[in-house]
Amino acid sequence: MEKIDRRNALGIVARWSAGSFIPFSWLFAGCGTNNMSSLLNREYQLLLGTIVDIILPETPESPGAKEANVHHFIGLIVEDCYEMERKDRIIVGLNQLLQNGFSELSAQKQYNVIEELDKEAKIATPNMPHYFKDLKSLAQWGYFSSKMGIMKGLRYNPIPGSYIGCVPYNGEIAWY
Repeated sequence: MEKIDRRNALGIVARWSAGSFIPFSWLFAGCGTNNMSSLLNREYQLLLGTIVDIILPETPESPGAKEANVHHFIGLIVEDCYEMERKDRIIVGLNQLLQNGFSELSAQKQYNVIEELDKEAKIATPNMPHYFKDLKSLAQWGYFSSKMGIMKGLRYNPIPGSYIGCVPYNGEIAWY
């Protein structure tokens, strides 16, 4: 058994008292849903849902990105995994869309705005990145890694046959 002298006793008391002064409000900071800078709030999720539906729309053969809940995936990845500068760039871009009344536009005009953003993103430089490039890549990643995207958007074969290294491409959709 360890001998407790005055120095050890004071150390133990100091550690216990310091612990009682730690504010635990930071533990509950993420519980609020009214955080306007969060991509998980309702307004951003509606906007992201519209955007991903334009990027990867529903077709007769496969469901769209919105149906696969890709907008939730984007919100979670950006909130939890992106560094602050990149996250802020995306939020500023989405705020510009909201302020310009993107949600009130007709479907064709929304498509035209997204098409214009895609053109801008393609000519963006590494020094001046464009937020839409991140959104588009996240939409593709989220869709093609979702169960719906794998099972219905790609040619899913749970038990593939033998490997054939060189097969001519005739325009069919990709295998998973």
